[in-house]
Amino acid sequence: MSKMARDHGQRGIILIAVLLTVAIMAVMVVAATALTRSGIGSERLDQRRMATHFALRSGLEAAKGMILAAKPEDRLFFDGEPLTLDVGQGVLISASIRDAASFIDLNRSDPELIEALARRTKIDDPRVRGLAKRIARLREEATPEKDKAPAAAPAPGQAGQPVSPPSPNSALPGDQPPPPPVIFLAVEQIGELLNANAAPGQAFTANLTIFNPTGKINPMAADDDVLQAVPGLTKPDLEVIAEARLRREAKDDARLQQVLQRTKDHLSIAEPRAFVIELRLEEGPNLLAGSQSRAVVLLASGPLPFRTLAAGGE
Repeated sequence: MSKMARDHGQRGIILIAVLLTVAIMAVMVVAATALTRSGIGSERLDQRRMATHFALRSGLEAAKGMILAAKPEDRLFFDGEPLTLDVGQGVLISASIRDAASFIDLNRSDPELIEALARRTKIDDPRVRGLAKRIARLREEATPEKDKAPAAAPAPGQAGQPVSPPSPNSALPGDQPPPPPVIFLAVEQIGELLNANAAPGQAFTANLTIFNPTGKINPMAADDDVLQAVPGLTKPDLEVIAEARLRREAKDDARLQQVLQRTKDHLSIAEPRAFVIELRLEEGPNLLAGSQSRAVVLLASGPLPFRTLAAGGE
């Protein structure tokens, strides 16, 4: 091979190497540009998420303010009806406040009430029959021996039992029974007692909670499915409750008091202490519309008016 041919071959190789280098550098520039844009987009998204978080927190504080501003008798009627809150700078949040006593409590309410609600929501599961017994058995197994009621003994004066004066250490009428054992830590756990192929639906779990302070239902705020699941509650009773809610009169309604007396094992009207607050971001500049959050708060005595029992969403 002549010297000229070798020179042409070397020049060709150098040209190919230069072209490859330029191509690699072009790819690197494009990749760097894409990464930079992705980073900027991710940073902007993080900023929007953070702004959305604080917007929802503002809505939560506004809802707490509404609870504090309401009279105790008006808090009975917090039934989750949505209302729009303007928290400033064009941010609108839909908020619903509901008395936690309007839900059926998995740990405190009558197990028969839980089973009745499951049947009303038509869960396709043969294991719904007997659900109350399974819950009652779990509570019994979790109750410490010292808190279990002793076996019934013959009444004084009967079956040879002597009549004696009450002991000074006897329970007083104002004594409270021990709190029920905590079986469920989340509403979703109720599915463990049902068929795996028939998971509880929204219609069932939406009316369940673990934050009802007494387990009894506030009829002024409860959902229709909850009220219709209450044993012994008749159609005329439901009409009395509906009229009392419409007039926003609870404690002064004689007919309602009669209904409460007959169903005192399941219904009660007491000053609400725990509230479920659900929030949805409707609109706002540079925010993630449609974002939601949920919190359960407890009215407390002390320097801080509320304790947060649970929070989630966003």
